[in-house]
Amino acid sequence: MGVIAGLFGIGGGALLVVGLVALGYSQHASHATSLAAIILTAAAALGPFALAGEVSLVGAAVLTPSAMLGAFVGAGLMRRIPERELRIAFVAMLLLIAARMLVGVETAEGPVPLDPLAMVGLGALGLATGVLSSIMGIGGGLILVPALVLLFGFGQHAAEGTSLAVIIPTALVGAVRHSRSGYTAWATGAILGFAGVLGGIGGANLALVLDGVVLQRLFAVFLALMALRSLKRRPKRPPAPGTPAQ
Repeated sequence: MGVIAGLFGIGGGALLVVGLVALGYSQHASHATSLAAIILTAAAALGPFALAGEVSLVGAAVLTPSAMLGAFVGAGLMRRIPERELRIAFVAMLLLIAARMLVGVETAEGPVPLDPLAMVGLGALGLATGVLSSIMGIGGGLILVPALVLLFGFGQHAAEGTSLAVIIPTALVGAVRHSRSGYTAWATGAILGFAGVLGGIGGANLALVLDGVVLQRLFAVFLALMALRSLKRRPKRPPAPGTPAQ
């Protein structure tokens, strides 16, 4: 999970949700606990990108407040969505993003200058990212990275670095809000997060030496694999820790 987080700038939530559900956690508890783990892995992966100058400080400053607000709103919405619909939405989101990123987009290297109109767009993107982050149990990188590349012209590496900077506070807000509903298994999240720290650093360093378009296509393949894994039916299991009583 840590390697995936650093390699793709996404926090690792897509892999975590699939894995936790496979271990017997409910879909809702998996999404919430994933956010708790992401806080640590995203922080570890951010370091190499920041040292390489692949983080837009202005972009992160605009995205973060609206993403945190969106995460707070999204956490309140998730508990109202039935389990089956939540899984379908998660899979559909992964497949749509994978299809677009598989094509690959040539972009300039590094962060790009942001005019006032672009900053307004980033604010709207942050809000949408925060909402979907909390609902889907991801740090937001699955949405932020392709959006920054496709809509704002960021290089792949800068998009990933900026995404990781936004993910940390966004995941924290989502995890805390979910914990009030009894969904977040903090102990499990901490174990997963600490275990993913070294992987996050290694994955980030690997990402920085790969070509941007190659990285985009690897990202697309990863998303498609996660979507297919989520579609597989699973046998009913006893409730796992972090699953609130129905």
